[in-house]
Amino acid sequence: MHDVKRRYVIPGDKIAEGNFRPLMNVVKAGNALIATRIGIAETGRDGVKVIPLSGVYIPRVNDLVIGKIVDHSSLSWEVDINSCFSAHLPAQDVFGRDFSPARDDMGRHFATGDMITARIMAFDRTRDPTLTVQDRDLGRIARGETLKISATRVPRLIGKRGSMIQTIEQATQTRVLIGQNGIVVVTGRTPEGIKLAVRAINMVEEEAHTANLTQRIKVLLNVPDTPSQQEASSAPIGGAPRIESASEGVEERLEVEGEK
Repeated sequence: MHDVKRRYVIPGDKIAEGNFRPLMNVVKAGNALIATRIGIAETGRDGVKVIPLSGVYIPRVNDLVIGKIVDHSSLSWEVDINSCFSAHLPAQDVFGRDFSPARDDMGRHFATGDMITARIMAFDRTRDPTLTVQDRDLGRIARGETLKISATRVPRLIGKRGSMIQTIEQATQTRVLIGQNGIVVVTGRTPEGIKLAVRAINMVEEEAHTANLTQRIKVLLNVPDTPSQQEASSAPIGGAPRIESASEGVEERLEVEGEK
């Protein structure tokens, strides 16, 4: 395996020189690779990237997010998506094109305080993002423990091929919904399992930039590092277990950070 060099950088720092490909939060100036964010720079065979230590969630079209209904007008619901932008879910998206404010009761579908999974349908930074709940597994979340992490930590919480979140779910007998906006909802069979999963998720957020994090998570969850597990972690993508609901597709959209 090729070595990956890591170091802390701030915007403007020169990370490397040469024929490297700029991957994430990096620009090329002549023959130099320059950091554009505060974080940990990684230089490897695939190129150069900076893993940000913090950051505000900026919506992108097709992002899967978890949000809270905070209000509604006669035509749409206002949704808090943990961003500097407030999102809107059009009533027509839920009722159909024949929606009538005079006839249809919006409160029958979503009430203030409801948590929902949704997809960013439209966003161009000139107006607030528009959501849809028409895709599979989207809509109201019936129950669960909700917590908020930095959106920059989402790839690390998922792990390569879903390895980290699979470890947490299996060890705690929980299901974890992860929005690309950093909102996480945990459901489980027992309060103890949910509490342990939340503790592990918080540990991932706090220590995402450190080495050997997966091993420390396994120690926290009392998961033995058996040969069969090591083989499973190196299995092809097609054999990886399914990531629940809002987590699906996140790995394809975001750079996956750190070790397994």
